[in-house]
Amino acid sequence: MEEAKAAGVDVVVDIGMGTVESAATVARVLELEGVYGAVGVHPNDLAEFEADADATMSTIASLASNDRIVGVGETGLDFYREHSSPQLQVEAFRAHIALARELDRALVVHCRDAQQRVLEVLDEAATPGRVIMHCFSGDEAYARECARRGFFCSFAGNVSFKNAAQLRAAAAAVAEDLLLIETDAPFLAPEPFRGKPNAPKLLPLTLGALAAAVGMAPESLGIVLRRNSARAFALDLS
Repeated sequence: MEEAKAAGVDVVVDIGMGTVESAATVARVLELEGVYGAVGVHPNDLAEFEADADATMSTIASLASNDRIVGVGETGLDFYREHSSPQLQVEAFRAHIALARELDRALVVHCRDAQQRVLEVLDEAATPGRVIMHCFSGDEAYARECARRGFFCSFAGNVSFKNAAQLRAAAAAVAEDLLLIETDAPFLAPEPFRGKPNAPKLLPLTLGALAAAVGMAPESLGIVLRRNSARAFALDLS
């Protein structure tokens, strides 16, 4: 956080995945200034949910009740790795959607090679008021579909990659008030650090790439993104 603040990043959302890591997230948000959290069970690691879904979600719900926990997730669908069956992933996704709605937390959605099914599940459910498409990886048409539903689209360091023209076009298709930025640390470090560990201190590089994609000055986009982040996670960043 000291390195992040030196780079101009004074607020981060620390995402815990699984009950043990989510508990550690709660401990960090209580200790570190400027750190908020999200808790959930990732679709690539559903062993504890499969073993006892009720107990797992009860633990996540208890952790999410902390005022500094502002999101539920990552949750969603991953049909690229499929460490768990699609049916189990959908079941867990629906449980997280219900919890986010019950607690009025942002829903942080992981989606990989499951774009249409993610939208179907969200359309079928009574979605919470704030949905964040984490580490957006779809094309321009998918970005428009998400934005049409009022979902925030969050872009990570891969928007700076030379081969990511499709991703930059997707970012340009999203309404200004639905754009978000993230690290996905320790993954997806922006150029020129691609392949190295990512961290919040590198976010200004991602900001520069995203600003170029949407045709804004980085300083202006930074103001917009801070305002959007406050709305998305119900934070007071004034």
